[in-house]
Amino acid sequence: MKNIRVIIFTLLVSAVATNTYTQNITDAMRYSYINPGGTARFMSMGSSFGALGGDFSSLSINPAGIGIYRSSEISFTPSLNYNELASSYYGTENDDFQYNFNIQSAGGVFNYSLTDNQNSPGWRAINFGLGINRHNNFNYRRISEGVNPDNSLLTDWLDKVDGITDPDKFDPFTSLLAYKTDLIYDTIGDGKNWNIDPAAGGLLTRQESNIKGSVREFVLSAGANYNDRLYIGGTFGFPNVSFEEVTTHREEDYQDTIPYLNSFSYKHNLKTTGTGFNFKLGAIFRATDIIRLGAAVHTPTFYDLRDEWRTEVESNITYQEGDTYTETERSQRGRFNYELNTPLKAIGSLGLIFGNQGLINIDYEYIDYTNNRLRSDEYMFTSENNVIKNDLQAQHNIRVGGELVLQPLLLRAGYAYYSNPYQEDVNNTERTVISAGFGIRQQNYSLDFAYMVSMQSENYYPYRKEFTEPMVNDYTRNAFMVTLGYRY
Repeated sequence: MKNIRVIIFTLLVSAVATNTYTQNITDAMRYSYINPGGTARFMSMGSSFGALGGDFSSLSINPAGIGIYRSSEISFTPSLNYNELASSYYGTENDDFQYNFNIQSAGGVFNYSLTDNQNSPGWRAINFGLGINRHNNFNYRRISEGVNPDNSLLTDWLDKVDGITDPDKFDPFTSLLAYKTDLIYDTIGDGKNWNIDPAAGGLLTRQESNIKGSVREFVLSAGANYNDRLYIGGTFGFPNVSFEEVTTHREEDYQDTIPYLNSFSYKHNLKTTGTGFNFKLGAIFRATDIIRLGAAVHTPTFYDLRDEWRTEVESNITYQEGDTYTETERSQRGRFNYELNTPLKAIGSLGLIFGNQGLINIDYEYIDYTNNRLRSDEYMFTSENNVIKNDLQAQHNIRVGGELVLQPLLLRAGYAYYSNPYQEDVNNTERTVISAGFGIRQQNYSLDFAYMVSMQSENYYPYRKEFTEPMVNDYTRNAFMVTLGYRY
């Protein structure tokens, strides 16, 4: 049984390979590449808060920020997301969008004073916090369409079975289904004798993907204040992964250039769930009344993940006798459990506090994605981890945010740049974030609003790059959020 599961998973790797690397490197990046989320104040300042503190979101960035609280606070942040995706494939452009409503952040910080005299030296307070921050939003819809003049997804499948004369040895999630639906001729004999030959190309290709899910992190933190000069804190993070993708790839012989074939489609369902654990440690030092310095280290996140998948192939063929048939074959449901260890993360921050007039914060973040590792007791992942080491690189991120105080109104703006985590000859997914917002803060309550737009591009290969150009996808993610806060 164990060997069967290994074989099935190995076949999955080739069955769902959608780019120059495999699905595995895509999985590793999907859950290690974090888009930090939190309150409206945090998001409107470009998620730049490493040396400031005093906001619930700091529990997921620099937990020393919890030590700055002088009172207890609870906050709640609903969010409306509008995600657009424009795609170009062989010169044909398409776009689509999707709305999604979610809870971006919810939690509380609880203050415990250690002395009645806040001017006395020593430890003045210890604070505790718990709640949830939503970091990644996978909800979007992708539509791509174009004509590959030279090849087809069938070309990829035929190449993978070259030299295999026993259909029982075909990939059960791709080429075996194609064989059962007569896309691969059912009389093989001593060699290949294909009924359908896609080498002429010219098929109209259309691919639709509906994707949803998120990475939500439950945080449990503690922090302390020493002489209003040094703030330290730690966070236990428990991220929860929920991801689901349904992709339908359809090709149509709209110019009638390939004998027998009218059209075929390949549908792939993938669902990933899992949980993880990490620890964050941070410190903030108030060098002067204006200058604050922050530093934080995030351990790798140790994920336990479970993939479930299923595929389906449908063909529409007109045979030599002139009869046209539509045939459909579905695979069995595949399941596999594995581990993902994400890279360590280091953050350095500079904060400038201009009294009651405003503040500025700058974060620098370093992550070396070559340290991603996939692990399993039933599969070694040697080649996949080598791909990760060769195709990824270190990422250098800059986040800048500011707040202007015009009592009772506070105006905010932010900018963030996330460098490309891939080697340049593999892909370029650098990301830019622009944000703005405003808030009203009184003694016991706060009301904050934020708008954020994130822009990113990527090259996505619907099948192996030897047989196709990439689909160039441009993502624009818009988020509107409001935070309700209460202090006591």
